[in-house]
This record gives sequence, structure tokens and C-alpha cells, in this order.
Amino acid sequence: MILHITNDYSGSTVYKNLVRELDSNGVEQIVYNPFREASRIGKNKINFKNNRSQIIYSHILSKYADRVLYKRKIKKIVRDIEAKIDLKTVKFIHAHTWYSDGGAAYELHKKYNIPYIVAVRNTDLNVFLKYFLHERGYGKKILQNANKIITISAVYKKRMLEDSRLSHILENVQQKLTVVPNGVDPYWIESKVMKRNVVKNEKSIQLLYIGKFNKGKNVFNLINAVKNYNHKVQNKIKLTLIGGGGNDEKRILDSIKNDPSFEFVGKVESLPVLKSYYERSDFFTMPSKAETFGLVYIEALLQGLPVMYTQNEGIDGFYDDSIGEKVEDISVSAIERALERLIQKQDHYSFDMEQLLENHDWKRIAEVYQQLYTEKK
Repeated sequence: MILHITNDYSGSTVYKNLVRELDSNGVEQIVYNPFREASRIGKNKINFKNNRSQIIYSHILSKYADRVLYKRKIKKIVRDIEAKIDLKTVKFIHAHTWYSDGGAAYELHKKYNIPYIVAVRNTDLNVFLKYFLHERGYGKKILQNANKIITISAVYKKRMLEDSRLSHILENVQQKLTVVPNGVDPYWIESKVMKRNVVKNEKSIQLLYIGKFNKGKNVFNLINAVKNYNHKVQNKIKLTLIGGGGNDEKRILDSIKNDPSFEFVGKVESLPVLKSYYERSDFFTMPSKAETFGLVYIEALLQGLPVMYTQNEGIDGFYDDSIGEKVEDISVSAIERALERLIQKQDHYSFDMEQLLENHDWKRIAEVYQQLYTEKK
């Protein structure tokens, strides 16, 4: 039995896709999902083929205290797991984040000697390691006791290897670091565009953004970069925004109100409808402040769109620079310079479709994880 500890299972389909593929391969699993909002109960539910597999939705976390009191949260999660799961049946633990999930995996490992792997994500490097100075030593123990340390992106592995805060434990953990990217929904694999015809339109360039409207996605700066560019070249660019919600939504919607250079679509659940927006666009643009991986970049590439992404975040370093343009920082001026490069070089981008298909097929990724679950420390 594999135990997944994942705070964000009900908040992202990434975990559901992996669990579903593992289930198809006959893997027995318990998905343990602690959360703060009761509205998450039942989200990303799976009808398992294996009748011993289950998802445990656990509404045990507080909205405020458990965000700050890290050790208290870990103890609460461990006690809840012990109460709800027969740990004698668990052979391996997959902690889907370093700190929030990995802390619980580490405590269970100490008590029950269950091996575990831990994944390193955006919040781990950009929040916990950076700001939770008093928990840095504990974070290192989580890494040192893990069988493997998974980074979802190549650039996160590079950042960990070069991070002076981790230097004195690198000798112990370097050989454990391995990159396993996220996959995309099978729909995008099946509906790939092997070769996209680039038609230069000097009058209008169509940009696309898909995602939440939170400050980390840097949408507000993207909008201002488009405004600046259009001011210089007289409305050449149009940006379509799909998604919404998040802590920056009001500011974003206010900034594009009555401006014909922007189209706000809202949330789109239908994948064929989403595909139609990719088809009518020239570039995908998401210059996030921080990004674990960014599956929408891969969706866009599979639809033949060059992408704008951020240096040292997300897919940076996983593919060569011919997939699009990276912004060197998250400022409006840096995004504007990247927009200019995209337009100037729009018929010079290329990417290996076969490599994309191989790297981001959940079937293959599930097989990689199955191998990791059986490897010795």
C-alpha cells in the first residue's frame, strides 16, 4: 500500500492524474488530504479499480494558526493519519511537498520505519526555506531521511544544488535528487499539433494567459507591459485572459475595463473550448513570480504555441531556449522586452514534439514513480 500525503490534492488535478494512472497499473493507494476549507471535500474524486484504495478528505486544518505554527500542523496531521489509517499496511509514503507533507512523512518514518520520497515545490523553496528560518534544520532532516528527493522542474534541482543554505548537507542528498516532471491531461496528448503554420499578421498579435489571478502569477505586470507596448506601436497586441479568482482579481479586472486590447473570458472547464483559444493565439504568456512547473506551458507547446516564462522558475532549464522567451525578472520592462523578442522572432521558434509527448505522458510518469517506490535508500 502506498500512502500519498498531499495538502493540495483537492486543489489541483495534477495529483489526481498521477493517482489514476497508478491505479490503472494495479497500485494500492491511500490518498490522505488535509485541508482548511470544507468546500474541498470530495474534489478530484476517483472511482478506483482497486477496492482497497481510497481518498481520505480531512478537514482538520485551521485557516490561520496552522499556516504559521508549522510543527503544530505536522503533529495534527500525524495524529489524524494514525487515527484513520492502519499504518501496518503502508509500505511506502509519497510526500508531495517538502515541508507541509514531508514533515508528516518524516515523523511517520521515525516512528514506524516507513520509507518515503518527498517532492520539492514552489512554496517549499520560495516560502518555507526562505522565511521559516527556525524550521530550516528540520527541513534538512526531512531531506536527509528521504529515499529520494523529487524536483518537478530541472531548474529547482539546479537551485537546490547551488543553494548555500543547503551546502553542508548536499553531500548526503545530492545523489537522491531526481527530476520527474508533471504530465498533462491525456486530452492534450491526443489533440497535439505536430506542426503549426505560422502566419505573420502585422496588424494584430494574439496573446493568451490561462490561470488564476493571484499576485504570484504576475498578471498585472503582464497587462501593463501590453499597454506600454501598444502605446508605442498603436494597439498591435491583444491579450485574452482565461481563468480568474485569486487575490489580484479585482485589480486586474479594473485595469482592463473598457480596454479593447484585453478580453476577459473567465473560467473555461471544457478542454475543446480551451483548445479553440490556443488555436486562435500566437503566444502563451505567463511570467510568474514563482512556478513549480506550470502545466499550461506544456499544453501551449503541445498546441504549437511558443511561450513566455520566467527565468529560474517553472519549465526554465527543462527545454532549450527555442521554445519561446524567458523574462529575466518579473518587472513590466522585462516582460515588455520579452514581448518584443516574441514578435520579432515569431517564425524562429521550434520544439521537439516527440520529446514533449514522452516527458509529459502520465502513463510513463506513473511507471517512474512505481520504480521509485520499490528502490532501496
